[in-house]
Amino acid sequence: MENDNNTTIIFSVNKKIAYITDIYLDEQFPIDKGVDARKNWEIILNDISKRGIGEIIFGGDIGKKTVNKWFFESLHNYNVAITLGNHDYFDEVINHYSFGVIENRTELHYTQEHNYYKFLFLDSSSGSISQEQFDWFKKELLTEKNIILFIHHPILAVDTEVDRQFALKNRNLLKTELQSLENDVVIFCGHYHFEDERSNSNIRQYITPASSYQVEKIPDEIKVNSETFGYRIIELNKSEINTEVITFTAG
Repeated sequence: MENDNNTTIIFSVNKKIAYITDIYLDEQFPIDKGVDARKNWEIILNDISKRGIGEIIFGGDIGKKTVNKWFFESLHNYNVAITLGNHDYFDEVINHYSFGVIENRTELHYTQEHNYYKFLFLDSSSGSISQEQFDWFKKELLTEKNIILFIHHPILAVDTEVDRQFALKNRNLLKTELQSLENDVVIFCGHYHFEDERSNSNIRQYITPASSYQVEKIPDEIKVNSETFGYRIIELNKSEINTEVITFTAG
């Protein structure tokens, strides 16, 4: 069973992307919760294929180091970009993925330029943004294009226990820089294992549900729900961005 939730905001260009995050392949915690992450992954890729989507952005948290080879091989039919999450290992990922990898740099941050917008990909795998990456980030914001930022951790706060315990440590530095811009900024992220949409000033942030298990969006506890999983479709047309969350029932 699947459920589609649609949201539209104004921008311009032509592109359709599947955004998937937090799969936790072969990790013990999801296994203990009854999650078959490899099966979830195959269901999602099959759905993406049926929809004719050829581009995937993975939002981070692949899983155990030993599964990276299998993970990247499963994506060989797609154009892929990735941001690293706190369950990822730069030294392992670069054995299988080279886009944005720069010699003597141990973080994966890079940009993609398009006619009407600029994609920025940040590496928050350490739980914070390093000074070197932050300096790079500020320079890359100097553009007249609308900015679409992909990062594992949310930047805008959400009133939940998972946000209080596991937020990006220096996210307010990023938020301040983004709010100083005249450009519109859209953030796509994961990490919290639930769906959320919120705005602040010129920023709109979309948190995507996990492809493994969910965490209830409640203020005072961390409660795991392994009954659903999903991903997000991002469609950029001439004058708007449509974003649609696709969810599946496990089992």
